[in-house]
This record gives sequence, structure tokens and C-alpha cells, in this order.
Amino acid sequence: MPDPAQILREAYEQVRRDYGAAIGQRRADLVTPALVLDLGAVQRNIDHMASELKQMGAAVIRPHYKAHKNPDIARRQVAAGAGGLSMATVWEAVVLAAAGFDDLFVVNTVAHPAKLRALAGLARDHRVLVAVDEAGNAADLSAAAVAAGSTLGIMIEVDTGMDRCGVDSAADGLALARQVTGLPGLRLEGITGYEGHCSLTRDNDLRHERQRLAMTFFTGVAALLEADGIPCPIRSAGGIATWNWTAAFPGITEIQAGTYVVMDNFHGVMVPGFEHSLTVQATVISRQSGKVIVDAGSKSVADPADVTIAGHDLPVFRFDEEHGMFDAAGGSPLRVGDPVALVPGYSPSTVNWYDAYHVVQDGVVADIWPVIPRGPGHHGLA
Repeated sequence: MPDPAQILREAYEQVRRDYGAAIGQRRADLVTPALVLDLGAVQRNIDHMASELKQMGAAVIRPHYKAHKNPDIARRQVAAGAGGLSMATVWEAVVLAAAGFDDLFVVNTVAHPAKLRALAGLARDHRVLVAVDEAGNAADLSAAAVAAGSTLGIMIEVDTGMDRCGVDSAADGLALARQVTGLPGLRLEGITGYEGHCSLTRDNDLRHERQRLAMTFFTGVAALLEADGIPCPIRSAGGIATWNWTAAFPGITEIQAGTYVVMDNFHGVMVPGFEHSLTVQATVISRQSGKVIVDAGSKSVADPADVTIAGHDLPVFRFDEEHGMFDAAGGSPLRVGDPVALVPGYSPSTVNWYDAYHVVQDGVVADIWPVIPRGPGHHGLA
């Protein structure tokens, strides 16, 4: 396997070679489409979350790396008090370990043999947690850990209503916990659950009620484990759409919210108090047929139906692959050649389509940061 630290170094070198000419430019002058990150807004979002959690005096945050896929942002989150990091893939964990981070939680079940080996190898020198929802998978993780001479932290995944991975009942959770505690190379750390189904409910009161039901069931699983004499020190949940309620819910020890640091329109309508630090810089390329058409389409910004133009109240007409079309039948001052900033409908997928961030301070590009590891691939890390 290639040296992950070398892959990380090369990622920074590559994006600065490819996009470094933009450093010192105004964001309005960037070649478009370009992924732009406002560093001041990023830090304010991080500080706001840290302040809110400190005042609540309840759960800590283990922010989700998938929202931004960049070690520089993660470093700022940890400096502000994050209790470790969560991530979607083994490869994200490998990159973060190479960047000097520890206490890494892969908040997904992992099954491929190459991924099991990589995860177990990482655990020789780092605290690594991973989700599990069945005994056979736990046995495979145990075998990988024993072969690597390491110990993996196990988090039993509980399906709180997402209808995805996770045990479906408290009894199943208890049975799995008993099995895990008997396997070599594994250390049961607690339970994890994601109430992501609640984010599909825009109505605040109904979303809160669904969150309450999800966390009541979730913490009940922990209570059953502890009643059976199995410690459950970590109860990890909490996506961004329900972060404040879940953080304050009795028995929850950490939340996994991630999008707060960049924010997007899908979550922004439900979660006030965070700035849109992430935008896609685009250029108006046509004003035909009562529309404002820009050079960033569905290949450049995710969840097009929720995309907005910063500072311009124009509804989406349609997005094609390379065209973003906004209804300007009522008029608009925008003209061909004008620079615009698009606020993504959904940030994590938008980030995943780009090689690099153009990091701006006071409207000027100060640095270029990689999106790493971009996409689902292993980037030679297998």
C-alpha cells in the first residue's frame, strides 16, 4: 500500500500546481465553476457550534468529515473542542490518520476484506471505531484485528428510523453486544444511530417529535445493555437537522453533525445560526427567454432544486449538466459575464465533485486546499 502521508502531500502539491495561479485573485475573477470556501465564515460556524454545545453542557461534537473532506477544516474543528472525528469511509480515516488525527470513527459498517485489513492496520497506532450490526461482520473484524495485532473499537449500529443499516430491536442489540464482547481484538465502545429520516421533515414540531421518538428508542438500547452488565459509554447520534435536540437529549454523549461548518440550503431552512461558507462561483452565460443562465449545472452543484444565487431572489427554472437556469421573468440586473455565487442545495455531494477549495479571506483567494479523498475510491490506499 502506498504511504498515506505521501498521498496527502501529493494532493496538496497537485491542487496548488493546478489552481495555485488563483491565489491573490478576487473571487469574482475566478475561472468558473469554482468551489469557494470563505474561511472567516467557516471559523464563525465552528465557533458558534462549540459555544452552543458548551452552554448546553451536554454532548460533545464528533464532526462528520464527509461534509467537507479537508484536513485543514478538521484541524480547526478539533482545535475548537471536537471529541474526535467521524467519517463515512475507511479511506477518509486513513487520510485523517496520515494528517495527524486520532480518535477516528467510521460511522458505517465495513465488509470488504481490503477495507477490513486497512482498518485493522490503522488501529495498531490509532484509536479507531467502526459500526457493526451483525455477528458475522463482527467476527470478520475480529479476525482482521487479530491478524494485524490491533484492537478495534466497536459501535453497535441501531436503526432509529432511517431504515438503512442497524439492528432493528433492543433485543437484537443486546445479543450482538454479548457476541462482540466475547471476540478477540474487539472492544465494545457503545452504540451509534443516525436519525437522518428526521431531516426529511421540514416542519419543526413534527421533526422534533420524530427525533424524540428516535432517541427514546436509541437510548433504550443503551439502557438494556447496561442493565445486562455491558457498559455503553458512548451513545453517538445527531445529524445537523436535529443536532440541538439530540445534543440535549438525556443519555446522548456525542453528536455527529457535519454540514454546519459549510451549510447548504437543504439544511439551512431547518438549522438557523450558521453561515453559507461554501459556494460555487459561476458566470452568467445567457439572458435569453427571461432567464439567468449560468455555467454551473447539475455536474457542478448538488440538489439543484434548492440552489440559490447569493443576493438574487430568483427561483430555479431547471438545471442541465452544464447549465443552471433561473427564472428571471420579473427582471434581473444580472447580465452576461457577471460573476455570481451559487449556494448549494446539498454541500457534501457538491464538495465531492471538486478537486480543490479556493479558500478566500475578505473576498480574495488566500490558499488552495484539496478535497481528499475525493469520491468513493481508495486512491491507491488498498
